[in-house]
Amino acid sequence: MKKKLYLLPRRPISEGPLGRAEKRLEDFSYNLYFSYVFDESVKAHQKLQDEYIEAFLDQDNEKMKKLNMEIAIVEGAFEVTANMIDATEDICS
Repeated sequence: MKKKLYLLPRRPISEGPLGRAEKRLEDFSYNLYFSYVFDESVKAHQKLQDEYIEAFLDQDNEKMKKLNMEIAIVEGAFEVTANMIDATEDICS
């Protein structure tokens, strides 16, 4: 007499402990990358501010105008990112 094999019902990997681990890993990876990009952006912003101060001391109005626009762009990107993070947190909560 042959034994009957019963298979467990198949569930997608997105369910259960593996699915939760996958989501946590994805969140961790995203946060790690975001932290790196944000750190690099802050360093670039600081460099632009230092260059602006140098241009100010040299009274180089053209360079000051150019750097002021670049600083405004970077600060605008920070503001947009902050708003996106707030919106994402509102949606997820």
